Amino acid sequence: MTGVIRRSYQKPGQLIPSRAQHFKGRSIRLSPGRAIEWHSTRDREEVILVFRGSVSLEVRGPRSRIRSIALSKGRAAFLSPQVWHRVVNRSVCDCAMSCSIC
Repeated sequence: MTGVIRRSYQKPGQLIPSRAQHFKGRSIRLSPGRAIEWHSTRDREEVILVFRGSVSLEVRGPRSRIRSIALSKGRAAFLSPQVWHRVVNRSVCDCAMSCSIC
């Protein structure tokens, strides 16, 4: 079937082919105590999907107030454009997740 590429989320790395014009995605394994540091979605939208373990999604809101959202296996979060956020693994187990940006 042309136009279809299959990739495994179980191996950390790029999920979306590099030739994709507007869509990017990565499979990430986050060890306990590790974080994907603060960054912005800028003018894009992002989806975070947890496949194994759990993480805290921290979102910076008005007046720099930080809101923490727990994401566990099977849960997803949608981030609108212009959202500052980070993902932290505060558990004792590895977390496997994907981040997709469009």
